[in-house]
Amino acid sequence: MTPGTHNRLLAQLAAIPACQIFNEDADWFPPVDILEDAEEYLFKIDLPEVKPEDMQVAVEGDGLVISGERPQPWQDDRKHLRVERPHGYFERRFSLPDDASRGEISTLFAQSVLEVHVRKVSPPLPTPAPTNAPLRLKLRSAS
Repeated sequence: MTPGTHNRLLAQLAAIPACQIFNEDADWFPPVDILEDAEEYLFKIDLPEVKPEDMQVAVEGDGLVISGERPQPWQDDRKHLRVERPHGYFERRFSLPDDASRGEISTLFAQSVLEVHVRKVSPPLPTPAPTNAPLRLKLRSAS
């Protein structure tokens, strides 16, 4: 594969809209950037034309769930010649790492971007697994 072929393949993958993959009841999948620093994880989700009251952010088990609905574009009297922007129900699910605090999550919605801030905590120390193996002593000769 030549470098030019490789770049063309990557360009095709980058052009796939976020709504192409069907997952359960979701009609589309908004694009998400996930960032990390020493203090937190930051999820940035593009949600144009979605009202704050039409979206939910929840922790379910060990995961973060972001869902909501973008209104149908044909709710007015105009004739729609082409509709390419996704609409309907969306849902994104993310596994949270062990050092993510399930209780310290905040959100900010501005300029059509939802930011979900998940604070980091010290990960729990692993507990040693109980062992039922008998204790073995090394014997030395007295000589």
